Amino acid sequence: MKKIFFFLLLWCLVFNIHAETIKHFELLNGKLSIPFDSKVNNYTVYLVDGETNIKANYVLVDESNEVKVKEDNEKAIYQVYDKDTLLEEYIFYKNIVEDVPVFTESNEVTEVKKIKNLAFYVFGSCALIILILFKVIVLGFRKKHRI
Repeated sequence: MKKIFFFLLLWCLVFNIHAETIKHFELLNGKLSIPFDSKVNNYTVYLVDGETNIKANYVLVDESNEVKVKEDNEKAIYQVYDKDTLLEEYIFYKNIVEDVPVFTESNEVTEVKKIKNLAFYVFGSCALIILILFKVIVLGFRKKHRI
């Protein structure tokens, strides 16, 4: 039973990686607060005067996926599905007045160093921590007694 609990705990700690399902998004009747990046899921949209619905062109990473759009007066949600499974959501908050953005862009340019195989390092570190905690909590400290 303890082993099953341990493996369930290990399985639950698998981290979530965004699918990045839309690779290009172009707004036809307004502009985005920041340039589109597939890793960013929340945007402010400045619509042209008189427009209430978002009109856009987008390119999917996997063309077999399907996009469903849910739109109301405040926001539009683009949901990308693979068959019946929701992969990712992009939320576009509608804002008609351009001087009140929800999300702003920083003018600073920073260079990000990418670590190769970061997922393996994180998984290995988590597995090591879980193994140590399992040893300490479940098995406990066993003292060796001399007879």
